[in-house]
Amino acid sequence: MNWMKAGNTAVITGAAGGIGLEAAKRFAAADMNVVLVDVKEDALAEAAASLSGGGETVSKTCDVSNPSAVQTLASEVEAQFGKVHCLMNNAGIGRRGTKPWEDLDAFNGLVSINLMGVIHGCHAFMPGMLAHGEQGAVINTGSKQGITRPPGNYAYNLSKAGVLAYTESVAHALRQEEDCQISAHLLIPAFVYT
Repeated sequence: MNWMKAGNTAVITGAAGGIGLEAAKRFAAADMNVVLVDVKEDALAEAAASLSGGGETVSKTCDVSNPSAVQTLASEVEAQFGKVHCLMNNAGIGRRGTKPWEDLDAFNGLVSINLMGVIHGCHAFMPGMLAHGEQGAVINTGSKQGITRPPGNYAYNLSKAGVLAYTESVAHALRQEEDCQISAHLLIPAFVYT
């Protein structure tokens, strides 16, 4: 991972805890600039304080389900750091399933974060990442449930299956770009206590 080096910048959504915070700690330990993004302001401050490394740490609140908010985030990050080398679309929520024909608002809310949040992140950050021409990575957090799709939690399963399909499409498209230095990856965790 030649992009994971001192002075480069990583942006992590859902970074106030769990997988996002652990990733942020790894990037900070490599002396990267780390942009922690979450909707939980208090938890963000605590997360930022837990990082150590030679790069700069910045906390930003952003609702990834809002495409204009994510575009504003990208503009702010690029204004401050110039180049983004790692985009980790990690923000996600889980809710116990309802019947597939019930609670459309809850379904839309979950999909707008888990799937559309990934898509919004890629649309906002990837053009700049491609333009600077340096090595980098897009990491989208999926789930084993996006592959196995066990019964009983259809909205979550569908959102994470969508992240799988979208990430495969991004990876394929990047391979078609001439001299592309950006790669796309799907992180597939099992159950995590967060």
